[in-house]
Amino acid sequence: MTAFSTTRWPLSAAQNGILSAHHADPGGAAHNVAEYVDIAGPVDLDRFESASRRAVAEADALHLRFPVVGCQDLVSARPWRFEVVDVSADADPAAAALAWMRADLDAPANLVDGPLFRQALIALSSTRLFWYHRSHRVALDRYGLFLLDRRVSELYNGGSGEPFDPLRPVVDEDAAYALSAGWRRDRRFWLDRFADAPVPVSLTEAAAPPSAGALRRTVSLPRTALEDWAEVASRCRTNWSAVVIAAVAAYLRHVTGAAEVVLGLPRMCRRRTAALNVPCSTSNTMPLRVLTPPGATLTELAGDVAEEVKVCQPHERYRSDLLRQELHVPRLFGPVVDINPISYELSFDGHPAVATTLSSGPVEDLTITVHGGQAGAGPRIDFDANPALYSADDLTVHQQAFLDLLETAPAFA
Repeated sequence: MTAFSTTRWPLSAAQNGILSAHHADPGGAAHNVAEYVDIAGPVDLDRFESASRRAVAEADALHLRFPVVGCQDLVSARPWRFEVVDVSADADPAAAALAWMRADLDAPANLVDGPLFRQALIALSSTRLFWYHRSHRVALDRYGLFLLDRRVSELYNGGSGEPFDPLRPVVDEDAAYALSAGWRRDRRFWLDRFADAPVPVSLTEAAAPPSAGALRRTVSLPRTALEDWAEVASRCRTNWSAVVIAAVAAYLRHVTGAAEVVLGLPRMCRRRTAALNVPCSTSNTMPLRVLTPPGATLTELAGDVAEEVKVCQPHERYRSDLLRQELHVPRLFGPVVDINPISYELSFDGHPAVATTLSSGPVEDLTITVHGGQAGAGPRIDFDANPALYSADDLTVHQQAFLDLLETAPAFA
């Protein structure tokens, strides 16, 4: 990290949108992002803490402060506590660890004085640990968490590698984009595409503010599920992610009868940018219009989804919160479909480690996250719902019905 006391920069467009939403949230905890890494083996605590502190020191975004509206200060590294929590004596150590982490998720970050993050190594036994790290979304998005995971693993295992790139070029690049012809083209693209957009449909008719905590239902599927989705995808020359997105659209059609749905599709917005090796927050949720005419097969819907993503992807950097404001609509999309095809494997002294996301930020309606198989395993699907809109029973029913549809994907295609 650059060795100076305080430097003031403008906000990026992503940060500006996040902070606006943060200040509208009285609790302040809705914008926490967090995950834990399940390490199947003992670790050297001193070496682990050293690797973690070095990675944090390299990550400029974790040393930001926001004392003035519209600006951010990069401050010199301040002391922070690396915590070790022992729940091994509990009757159910994994449940105790999850309860500890979820309680911490309810704690708002101090954006003025910091810190923006918290880390803990939770011992479930002598051979199993959870490495927990939580950050405010203005500093890190989910890909930023992944970069931190990878760097700590590399440093712990004795590698040096390349440190994180500095944050300032990311901020400068974002400012240049906001003044560019590319930004104007992207804005015009979205305004034209949504000039006649339908009112987004959902699985519920109610409305509520985004929630700080979400109801979650998780299911792990066999490896054959990926093979089934790939089989359908091969028929329309696309990938399995388009099949899953199409299945969500088909399920919305089944429940609501809508002839067109608008889904939210999170994008990293890092391709060919200065942010590729910078833990920070750049992600955006791209609205995706999907026609769902009666009788359309899953293959047809998947092909349409793939084409829509192809057309919209070059314009993914234009912020969806800006588009919503310009269109004067309360929301742009219904459920969010978050495809995470990255299958990365971490290890610490050869012990395998698997990352699990606890929170990616506020849930407005329903978020369906599909994780690609890791280490030869099958996919995992998380249903995260706004508890003000869905009950636990609602979520269970919708998840099972959606899984039934996915299971019949080859026949439905």
